[in-house]
Amino acid sequence: MKLPNPVKLKSGAYRIRLQLGGKDVMVYGETEAQCRMQARLIKTEHLSGKVVQRRCNYTTKEAIDAYIASKTKLSPSTVRGYETIKANRFKDQMNQTIDSVDWQSAIDSEPCSPKSVKNAWGLVSSAMRFVGINPPKVELPHVITEERPFLEPDQIPIFLEAIKGSKFELAALFGLHSLRRSEICDLTMRDIDIKKGTIRVKGAAVPDKNNQMVHKAENKNAASTRVVHIMIPRLTELLKQMQQEGHDGYLFDHHPNSIYKAVNSACRKSGLPEIGCHGLRHSFVSLCYHLKWSELAVMREAGYSDIYTMRKIYTHLAQKDKDQNVEAMQKFFSQPPSSTKS
Repeated sequence: MKLPNPVKLKSGAYRIRLQLGGKDVMVYGETEAQCRMQARLIKTEHLSGKVVQRRCNYTTKEAIDAYIASKTKLSPSTVRGYETIKANRFKDQMNQTIDSVDWQSAIDSEPCSPKSVKNAWGLVSSAMRFVGINPPKVELPHVITEERPFLEPDQIPIFLEAIKGSKFELAALFGLHSLRRSEICDLTMRDIDIKKGTIRVKGAAVPDKNNQMVHKAENKNAASTRVVHIMIPRLTELLKQMQQEGHDGYLFDHHPNSIYKAVNSACRKSGLPEIGCHGLRHSFVSLCYHLKWSELAVMREAGYSDIYTMRKIYTHLAQKDKDQNVEAMQKFFSQPPSSTKS
């Protein structure tokens, strides 16, 4: 029986890609011989129309490790997230063979948020498919989508005053110019053109699984590579000062998590909602809508790849704008009917 040659993966396991009934079927084995034997069995079953129940030798942890090792293009932050799931979710199941676990019971008893359970099951089910096991049908807890907190237009000046003079002020100002945390951490003076008043946003920096910063040449997507205009005078002032001091290296050299903590601390002290670092980006977009920017202008400045994502996730109307809309509608219906001449 002719079979494709096994391919050795980074994990040390082997994989054969079979074409059965017009579909790709991935077959895995811990050794080349085991992989060939498994592929031969599967092909024989397919040709005979019979299916024999097979067992998986991978524990949940081993299957996840093999899955991660096979994905050569994963970003460091994604790998870090997977490693966090492996260390903190489904702890009792990690050393059991992945196809022997009662996954519905495991999901029901996992003590974390519905979103965390959903993310953990997404990784486990992908690892199961990777080692040739069809994931069972399970019922996941309902995830309630909450609107991310952001600053209203009249709250932004209060926040700017609260963060002023802090070593995190620069990062916060970049955030209010639409930059993501990973983009802020990758900026150098070479990305700043003070004369033109622009910021070149291209790369990204994220912590890897060992908590070490990894700088990438590209950021989230093609649209994220952009030129952002400096619109807050205080940012120009700080950048000019750094330029005069001959600042070299990255503009922000603290751990990215510290931005989140500093922003929330400034918000708490000022009686503002705790919005985190990404909330500054949301606040920027909301302010654009408040100031009646066109959707195309917002997309270009903030680096969104499509308008639907921007509308679904990030577009917030300030409460004051909402109130004005309601007042206009109430005023319309409160007007007495106009008199008509017979």
